[in-house]
Amino acid sequence: MTHNTLCIFLFLLFLISCHSTTLAQGSQASSRQVLQLSGQVVSNDSLLGLEGVAVYVSGTTRGTHTRKSGYFSLPVVAGDTVVFAALGHETIYHSVPASTTKSSITLYVKLKEKSSTLPTVDVMPWATEHDLKQAVLRTKLPKDTQDLLAPIPPPVVYKSVTDMPAMDADANFKHGLQQQKQSRDARIRVPDIIKIFSIPIKYY
Repeated sequence: MTHNTLCIFLFLLFLISCHSTTLAQGSQASSRQVLQLSGQVVSNDSLLGLEGVAVYVSGTTRGTHTRKSGYFSLPVVAGDTVVFAALGHETIYHSVPASTTKSSITLYVKLKEKSSTLPTVDVMPWATEHDLKQAVLRTKLPKDTQDLLAPIPPPVVYKSVTDMPAMDADANFKHGLQQQKQSRDARIRVPDIIKIFSIPIKYY
């Protein structure tokens, strides 16, 4: 047997062993029982239903999301690992028993909130700290710092009513007559605009 024939024989033997392993795994997976996994996902502190929580089987494309009340339903296979993940909450893993004989499983999952802190970010107007130091050193300050101060406005003096000169008898009499004339004219004055059926009509 030549060297090439031996290589071909070993390669064919490797393919047959891989195919038999795949068939064995497929038969083992098909023999596992399919059951319906359903339940509710709630918050750990308020026990309110969480909407939009991802419920999926790890390593597969099978999954769903919780509804508004937190309920979900998903077909799984015995032995699967179900993941419950949501933004801002800790991830929970639930393993379905491989030797179960039930056709359905109901879960009540409590997700705990996860607090995450962001790192501190220093924002500078220059690219590096060295450039910032050089810019500060090159800054020229004026010799007289009084020029930089804003001018102080003069104080506001409010004039008191009691400081005004009092009216004499003649001015007081004229002011009273003017007030009486304005009151009398207001009683007999006709408006310039009359509304008829809510339509303004102006006359002269």
